[in-house]
Amino acid sequence: MDLYYHRGQERLIQIGSPQDLEKRFVVLNSRLRNVPGTELGDTARYRYTYELTAQERNQTTLAEYMVQLVDQISHQKTWVGRYDWMILPASIRTLIGPKTNIPATVNVDRANAAIQRWYGEYSLPADVYAVPKGTDLVPLGRQNALDEKSDVFLKNGYIVVNFNLETLRNGNTDAPHLQYIHAPLMNQWRLEGFNSNQVDDRGRSLPVKDGDVVFYHANQSSRNDFQAQVPH
Repeated sequence: MDLYYHRGQERLIQIGSPQDLEKRFVVLNSRLRNVPGTELGDTARYRYTYELTAQERNQTTLAEYMVQLVDQISHQKTWVGRYDWMILPASIRTLIGPKTNIPATVNVDRANAAIQRWYGEYSLPADVYAVPKGTDLVPLGRQNALDEKSDVFLKNGYIVVNFNLETLRNGNTDAPHLQYIHAPLMNQWRLEGFNSNQVDDRGRSLPVKDGDVVFYHANQSSRNDFQAQVPH
């Protein structure tokens, strides 16, 4: 299916089209994300030691950089993409590797970096309009003014968001380093026991594909979750 949304006075912008210019941002250390301070501290120590240049390290101490990352850098917005693609950069990654029982021959910092947690978030527009894939809304709009109640918009069922997970080296999106679904040797979804037969809260069977992660009710909006009420 194709998805559309409104932005200000711009009406029916197709997700993934040249007109879809909405940028999505993530703040690593946002208040409700509750990133543990130890994660941020360990990450700051690793970045200072292995990722900053010698010139950058000469301008600040490790202690100062740790405070700067926790109090400033981690609160900055990071652009992660648009509605049809998302890239998680290292700036929203923390290091959570083992801290104890590390063999003497293993570098402690490298062990800490061996396990990582990547923070991201995804959502569709609060008001999204779904139509069968390939539907041309222009001639339909000329015949009748399109609004939320127009019959062309699909209202029954789910909008399913499928994630094709890849890892990149040096930002090269044309040649992924690792592939979650279409890897040459194995499918990670199958390896981890992904269940392709899901059941919703009404007992209806939902056959899903590898990578199907998020289900949206086509006839509902997140705006319905926040309604003004006046106590009496």
